[in-house]
Amino acid sequence: MSDNTVFERSYTRVFGEGVGLGERATPFFETFYRHFLMDKGVAQAFSGTDMTRQVAMLRKSFFHLVTFYMSHEPTEELTRIALLHHDIGIDTAFYDSWLDALVSTVREFDPECELAVELAWRLALTPGITYMRLIDRFPVKAWGSR
Repeated sequence: MSDNTVFERSYTRVFGEGVGLGERATPFFETFYRHFLMDKGVAQAFSGTDMTRQVAMLRKSFFHLVTFYMSHEPTEELTRIALLHHDIGIDTAFYDSWLDALVSTVREFDPECELAVELAWRLALTPGITYMRLIDRFPVKAWGSR
């Protein structure tokens, strides 16, 4: 059990009970990309990307970040995604834009969102984002392999 109940309550308000793969997830992640693509560098990096496919990929991978928050260990899939992002040269500054866009989206989907809720989301997702950002510094073989 975590000690970030503010995040967990907000997560439930946003996605409902369970892992959040239900009907509420797709509109959330479509809105997320609207916010994320406001960053000109991000928009340029995603030009020519099939956004329907991208939303579906994010919808699945997001929950691996949440799992990292809950377990304090990366899933094999999170490691795979982190390595892929590293290998294709994703600008690590995009992770800050990603988190900002996510919090902006939470503001739209959580009717009780306030500063404490925004901070709770940042605190919950920052460990997984840090793992992704610094994947080249972690002993990946201890957690998974290429």
